[in-house]
Amino acid sequence: MKTALLQCNPVTGDIAGNIERISQAVRRAGKVDLCVTPELALSGVAPGDFLSMNDFVEGCRKGLDILAARFVSGPDLLVGAPVVSVYEPSLLSNAAVYIHRGQWDVISRKVRPEASRDPDAEFFDRGVSLGIVNLAGWRLGIVLCEEDSNSSFWTVRGTGYMPLLDLISRGVDAIIHMRATPYVIGKRADHEAMLTHVAARHHIHLLSVNIVGGNDGLVFAGQSLALDPTGTVYARGQAFAEDTLIVDMATGTAPVATVGRSWQENVFGALVLGTRDFIHKCGREKALVSISGGIDSGLVLAIAVEALGAHNVSAVIMPSPETSPDAVAGALQLAHTLGVKVSVIRIDGLMAEYERAVAQTMKDFSLGVPDASRPQLQERIRGSIMTTLANRAEGLVLSTINKSEAAMGYCTLYGDTVGSLGVIADLTKSQVYAVAHWLNQDRKGLFPESMLKKSPSCKSSRQMQDLPYGELDEVLDALLAAKPRRPLTDLHPRQSDVRQRVFGMEFKRRQEPQPLYVSDKPFGRSWTVPLVGHFNLP
Repeated sequence: MKTALLQCNPVTGDIAGNIERISQAVRRAGKVDLCVTPELALSGVAPGDFLSMNDFVEGCRKGLDILAARFVSGPDLLVGAPVVSVYEPSLLSNAAVYIHRGQWDVISRKVRPEASRDPDAEFFDRGVSLGIVNLAGWRLGIVLCEEDSNSSFWTVRGTGYMPLLDLISRGVDAIIHMRATPYVIGKRADHEAMLTHVAARHHIHLLSVNIVGGNDGLVFAGQSLALDPTGTVYARGQAFAEDTLIVDMATGTAPVATVGRSWQENVFGALVLGTRDFIHKCGREKALVSISGGIDSGLVLAIAVEALGAHNVSAVIMPSPETSPDAVAGALQLAHTLGVKVSVIRIDGLMAEYERAVAQTMKDFSLGVPDASRPQLQERIRGSIMTTLANRAEGLVLSTINKSEAAMGYCTLYGDTVGSLGVIADLTKSQVYAVAHWLNQDRKGLFPESMLKKSPSCKSSRQMQDLPYGELDEVLDALLAAKPRRPLTDLHPRQSDVRQRVFGMEFKRRQEPQPLYVSDKPFGRSWTVPLVGHFNLP
């Protein structure tokens, strides 16, 4: 039996467009018995309050009708889609829908634990049915379920229910796993090891199809898999690209080698895909980046060019009296190497005008001398220029702040935080350097040496007394990885100070651009602390 795993990239909410994307993928698959999409391929992932709109739900139902009518003569389809729950009429089911000979039927509903981390959990029932498809002499168990490293794949948290064992006990020959698993640094190997263990332990075929693409801050890597009953991977989808895997479980093929990609290469691929899809799915083509001669803006510019092409990216250099000639030279060199349009705008005069305009008011309000606000002032002037240019160019500004800066507040609201997307906002400063060094080696000296060796700039007067980024990032890693009510590992005598400052900067982070999520504890998604409050223990 030939099965096509359709590793597709839907647009959330674009039901009509997703029907065409699925149809085109089915046609490209050619003569197969079954085509399988990932979870929620019809609606797109993380549809949020779209799911509360009756016409959206009805649109999904009509979409299934259209697909069923289109493929009356085959092949059969398994499509991920939201459908009305038969168990709780006020809710929906995250379902696997089986399309066969012009008809469709809900075959499985996503099994969801009580304490689900799914942001759309409020719209979906908990799923209590896992179905079996009989096709070409095979009994195929269809499963959608949340994964948490490995255990919840076969035991649903809080229920003791084991979806896979349920299906296996019913005599299935193969498991088809439809999923929408976001990319997280270092998790791919764990996921593949988990599937290998399941296939080998139960001596069963396992096909796992994952979505690919960017959706808001989420990035899906694809990397769909086919495993034989020994746990051997014999087909693997591309990383960060649409793909179609044609597999024949009756014959299999030779094992495929594990892809030797470094975490830096995977992060770069994730950020490129996330940036491209964010821009394009917002209906835009162009991006603008403010570059300073530092590694943060340099890496963002390189990602933007890889994602959109040099002809769609513009770089702006805005030196102030504090900007060194070497920084300007390095920024210009990188822009020319990447082939982007670049403009230099000196902001000395604008800073002087601003300072003259507010000087008397600052005295009247006893706010001190204007020089105390110069770092923030120059950043806000740059932010204003970037948004003005973006409006005229009908493009989006890409922010260049990193996770370490976001954590500690080493950034200026309405200044360097300006932008529609925080491309590297979920990478610590140490990770930014690691990815940049990998890219520099891969692209044979892309970045000027001055950029790679430049010391991190001081964006806050208080930063002078704070930790070096290397030490800071170790403390941040421990803080963000800590489980609730678990004390921090004693990494540094100032870890309590760091934690207090991180808590105090939440008001800034709530106003920063949407980050691209690549860590397992990103700000704005998995991290939840009060916007206002004071963490003070007795």
